[in-house]
Amino acid sequence: MSENTLTALRGSQWANWLECLGWGAAILLFARLALEEDLTWVGWVTAGVAVVLLAVLRWPYGALFVLIAMSAMPVFFVEIFGWKARPEHFAAAIIAIAVAIGLALYKRRVSLNKLDYWILAYVAINFISSAFGSPAPAATLRWALQNSLAVLPYFLIRFLVTDLEALGKAFRILLGVGLAESAYGIFCYVSHDVLGSTIGMSIGQYLSDVAAPYGSMYEPNLFGAYSGCCAVLFLTLYVAGGQNRTGYLACFSIAALASVLSFSRAALFALVVAVTWVFWKARSGGRSGHRRLASIVLAAALILVVAASALGGVLRERFINIYYQGLAEETTISRFIVMEEALQEIPRHPLLGSGTASFNLSFDWARYNPEWVSDKTWIGNTPLRVLHDTGLLGLAAFLGFFVSVWWKIYLGLRGRGSQNPILVGLSAGTLLYAISFQLTDGSVLAFTWVHLGFLACAAILIKRPEHNMAVQGET
Repeated sequence: MSENTLTALRGSQWANWLECLGWGAAILLFARLALEEDLTWVGWVTAGVAVVLLAVLRWPYGALFVLIAMSAMPVFFVEIFGWKARPEHFAAAIIAIAVAIGLALYKRRVSLNKLDYWILAYVAINFISSAFGSPAPAATLRWALQNSLAVLPYFLIRFLVTDLEALGKAFRILLGVGLAESAYGIFCYVSHDVLGSTIGMSIGQYLSDVAAPYGSMYEPNLFGAYSGCCAVLFLTLYVAGGQNRTGYLACFSIAALASVLSFSRAALFALVVAVTWVFWKARSGGRSGHRRLASIVLAAALILVVAASALGGVLRERFINIYYQGLAEETTISRFIVMEEALQEIPRHPLLGSGTASFNLSFDWARYNPEWVSDKTWIGNTPLRVLHDTGLLGLAAFLGFFVSVWWKIYLGLRGRGSQNPILVGLSAGTLLYAISFQLTDGSVLAFTWVHLGFLACAAILIKRPEHNMAVQGET
């Protein structure tokens, strides 16, 4: 919705009715909460009011900030009827309601791209498989709804980012949130090392005496992937040249250090691959020279940072363990067990799958370790998880999106001098996620779909120079 549309919406009769209903509901809610002895609700209500005001009054960039920022804090949740409602769910619901009201009042039509239809098909198959292929439809349908709320930011970003100007401003918001999360993770690590604080830290996930930050993400592996993605976004802007290159380099260093501190082997390997791909694209675009030297300086700086601290020993142990122990290494063998169990279940429902998150219904760690009885887990490999939950149809829809977006990206990046840094950066970030999510699945959380929403927008809006005249007309 534009500013003019939003102004007209505020003055309409429907808006007046909605305002009256909203004030009435707010008064009733406040009266009910005022009777509670526990005052923790004050913080939640204050945060909720701030989010709504920011999303509506600073449209659409306030809404984009709310979506992006809240997708980066999945570790927080509140229990609602046994369902863990996370900030990303509230943000998506609030903004979706605002969008729906605008569409209904002004009878606007939403134009979808082929990329969007692939995602819609994937969401629909989640519900179908949960209803007809699940051993417990009531549970899996609820998880399918939760999954759809995680995917919803993709469509909201596709709706809100309609031109290159909006894409550029929204991309800066994405960078700012990513940098803030990376810095927060580093702060948590330093605070733990100096003061013994455990805020934002996971103790003993990798090794018994190793603490790794997760910041406001769900766990350290995902924090490493998220901060690594932020790093390659800044690196792409640095390689592209232009103004503020020193600032981009500093931001890259912060985000890369955060990824190193996560001690996630998959994230670190993916970061190396993504950084290599960024420099390869820069060279193929005719930008080698000083950037080749910059790559050597950056790599040497990271090596020195790691070697000059206690991190080097932890990282060496993390990688040496898998080299010498192989599948017997604890975290590796646990992932292998989960994947083997999932592969055994897939033939039972090969077409539609067993329902969203249905693996939790059949798998129990007590069969392997009695001390882990009733511990929940999830399938860490994204393609395997999608295949298990939604079958071949769901996997086809999921992969169909990536094949389609790859073709658009190929057209957007083809030719010398046509590499747009936003599109290159988002592509490199997607590559990083694709690698790291083979061991720790992050596609069930909203930050992944926020990134894919940006990727789809960039792939559609950013084209080769001869096609730039058609950008404004395509949604």
